[in-house]
Parts: sequence; C-alpha cells; structure tokens
Amino acid sequence: MAKEDDRQTLEEKPRTRHKFEQEVLAYLKEHGPQPYNGLYVLFDRHRTTEIQSVSHGLNQGKLIQIGKDSYQMVSLTANGLKRLEGTS
Repeated sequence: MAKEDDRQTLEEKPRTRHKFEQEVLAYLKEHGPQPYNGLYVLFDRHRTTEIQSVSHGLNQGKLIQIGKDSYQMVSLTANGLKRLEGTS
C-alpha cells in the first residue's frame, strides 16, 4: 500500500487548503499573472473544483487579484507575496 502512495502524483494526493493556497501563490510568484482557466487546468486536472474555492478564498483575502476581463487574469498581490514569503 505504501508503494502505491509513493507512485501517486502531487495532484492525486490530498492537499490541505493552506498547502494548496501556498502552491497557487508560489506558482503566480514564479510565472507571473496567469489566465484563470490556465490555473484551473494546471491545478485541477481531475475536475474536483477545489481550485474554485481556493482562488475565491485567496481573492477574498486580497492575496490574489482576478481580472474582470474575459481572460480573468490572476495575479499575486503585495499581500499575497508577503504571506508567501512569511511562510517560506
């Protein structure tokens, strides 16, 4: 059973909400603003919709900003960067 767990990808293993939020913030820091749909594809390949609640929480906490245009560009805010660097 342990070997099966080792073979699972990061995405297939359960994430805590905090860890998932940190992954999204770190990705945005490294890659810059991204279209929301791109994050959805990258972080939620199995269509669990978990990225929706995480991105909503990050947006409500003013850690990311989601654009209002058709691309819905997601960018890291100064508060998001502070949180990310404070937990590194």
